[in-house]
Amino acid sequence: MGLLTESMLDDAAMIRFMSEASSIFAASRHIKWNIDVEEYMAQLPNHIVPRVNSSGEKHREKQLLTQLPRQDLSVAYCRHLGNQTERKVYEEFINARNEIALDIGYVAANIPKSMECHKCSGVLERNEMAVVAPKLGESTGWHPACFTCTTCEQLLVDLTYCVKDDQIYCERHYAELHKPRCAACDEVRLDGLIDLLVQSIDR
Repeated sequence: MGLLTESMLDDAAMIRFMSEASSIFAASRHIKWNIDVEEYMAQLPNHIVPRVNSSGEKHREKQLLTQLPRQDLSVAYCRHLGNQTERKVYEEFINARNEIALDIGYVAANIPKSMECHKCSGVLERNEMAVVAPKLGESTGWHPACFTCTTCEQLLVDLTYCVKDDQIYCERHYAELHKPRCAACDEVRLDGLIDLLVQSIDR
C-alpha cells in the first residue's frame, strides 16, 4: 500500500479531491439517510465517528485517501499511462468496475424482518438498524460496525464498497484482487487487467 504522508493530507489538491470524491459517490445513488444519525453513529467505535474538528474527522479524511485512491478513480490522476492504448484499457477497467462492482450502501433504520449479519453471522432483529449493500440484495445486511472491507477490515468510508464473490471490499483492495499495485507510485499495473476482470465476472 502506498504511504500516506502529512504533506499529502495538507495538499490543497488532495483536499479538493476528497470533497469531489465524496460528492460524486453520494450523487451516484440516492442514499437513504432518513434515520437517526446519532443512533447510527453510536454503533460505531467512538474514535472514528467523524464529528467536526475531531480525530474521527481526520480519520475519515485519511480513509478516503486510502480506500478511494484518486489514481484508481480517474485517468487524470495517473502518471504512468504511457500511450492511448493504456489509457483506453484503464478507462475500460474503471467503467466496468463502476457498472459491475462499485456502489454505496445505505442505512435501513428498521429492517422489516430478522436476518443474519453478513460479516459476524450475528442476528439482526426485526426493526433493528442495519447497513444494506444493494448489489448483494436488499435482504443482505450488516451491523453498522461490521460494514468493513474483507481485506483490511476497516469500516468502509461513506458506505462506499465494491463487491466480488459475495464479499465487500474498499475500492483499493477490490482493484488489488485483479492486479498488483506498484509499491513506488501506488498505481495498479495494467497488463492483463481487463482479462482478469472479465474472467471474474463470468464465474
